Amino acid sequence: MSSYTPEDWPRQFAQHLNAGALEAVAALYAPEARFVARSGDIVIGRDRIRDVLAGLLGAHTRLQSQVIRAVTVDEVALLYTDFQGTTGEIRHKAIEILRRQPDGTWQLLVGDPNGRAGDGGGRMSAHAARFVARRHGALPARGV
Repeated sequence: MSSYTPEDWPRQFAQHLNAGALEAVAALYAPEARFVARSGDIVIGRDRIRDVLAGLLGAHTRLQSQVIRAVTVDEVALLYTDFQGTTGEIRHKAIEILRRQPDGTWQLLVGDPNGRAGDGGGRMSAHAARFVARRHGALPARGV
């Protein structure tokens, strides 16, 4: 199953995670994806993100998702998604940035599961905002 609209992505993430399908969940991420951990550390790349996802699977985490808002411009989409865990007290107010692939599917480029926690609205982390701006030419590349 592929994400043909940005709004499909969180549902597929939860579906694959709940099924214990690690490789299917990891395939939803771009190879160069960034993930903002609860600690604020940035996990870089699909392979390292796969390790985070494996931890969720190991804890038998089950999620439900609800897209609150989606904003799409050309090949980039910004999602505000609420995730709720069916095991434990997991609640995330995520910010997700997706990029459309040549085949029309969408992959996650930046994920911040707690990006909207406590602020009452969708504020993207500064790191995520800089990453997206650089990738789309709004900021110079690093070291420039």
